[in-house]
Amino acid sequence: MNIVEISEKFPTELDAVKYFEQKRWGDTPICAYCESPNLSKRGKDLRFKCYSCGKSTFVTVDTALHSTNMGLKKWMFAFSIVCDAKKGLSALQLQRNLNVSYPTALNMYHKMRNLMIIENDTIELEGIVEMDEMYVGGKPRKFNNGETNKPLVKTSIPELDERIDELKEVGIKFKRGKGNPAKSAENPKRGRGTSKIPVIGIVERNGDVVAQVSKQVTSKQLKEMVQKYVDVDDSVLISDEYKGYSRMDEIIEHVKIDHQRLYSYKGVNTNSIESFWAIIRRQIIGQHHQVSLKHLPKYVAEAVFKYNNRKVDDMFETLVINAMKSHKMDNIPNSL
Repeated sequence: MNIVEISEKFPTELDAVKYFEQKRWGDTPICAYCESPNLSKRGKDLRFKCYSCGKSTFVTVDTALHSTNMGLKKWMFAFSIVCDAKKGLSALQLQRNLNVSYPTALNMYHKMRNLMIIENDTIELEGIVEMDEMYVGGKPRKFNNGETNKPLVKTSIPELDERIDELKEVGIKFKRGKGNPAKSAENPKRGRGTSKIPVIGIVERNGDVVAQVSKQVTSKQLKEMVQKYVDVDDSVLISDEYKGYSRMDEIIEHVKIDHQRLYSYKGVNTNSIESFWAIIRRQIIGQHHQVSLKHLPKYVAEAVFKYNNRKVDDMFETLVINAMKSHKMDNIPNSL
């Protein structure tokens, strides 16, 4: 549901509240505290008073949106804007779209990612599945000679030094800005063996994907993830020749492809999971630029949620339904 449809179908805050009530309770609202249908008429604040327990009740009580100060119609706009952004969007963009403060936009976005994690926890894969890892972190910086394996001695450009000195005489000074001075360590590593954060993923051909942040990539963790999300009896696993996959034959039919020789052979490849990694990279590089380990599982969960719902337009409704679930589900872990 896009923002135009929301504006037309829910012109007032009351219409939005009734929509959330229908998703939580159906046609008959009940008390969120004692579940009694014995309620007063709706007050000006859109709340009910329960005649059974005497409490003032509202549709967001004891849900993922418990104690929110934001109107539900604005939450609907937020759900729609985020769902329409295939590769995510920045909290600053959400702030501008909703006309709220940056901390509010950031907290709302993280709340929505928590709702996506709830949905992702029910994924089941079967058939031909591909497994791989990606590593989140910046690329090694190159030295001034364009290489990463050996530093170059300090560079001197006489004609440019002369021009800089001339400008200094007339009061123009060039200063280095704050930030990374573009230094690099010798022989920086890429991929496995780096200090970057690993993310493990499994995708079903033409189906869903599951991905989790992991502190390490070990054979035990890889096997546990396959056993948790894949129907091992009716599936075939494709991976590269990383040694962590060497014992997959014990639990599932397993085919390996040597990426040192080629990337695809007669349909045996990991192109689907690589395509998913490309989405995450574009999301991080293009929208967020960098993410912390603390919040990385949520960014991954967002990419997984949107990928798995790419063929059906139910993301908005799914977020509304999940928002009406118990707030105790708010911090479901999404990392190994």
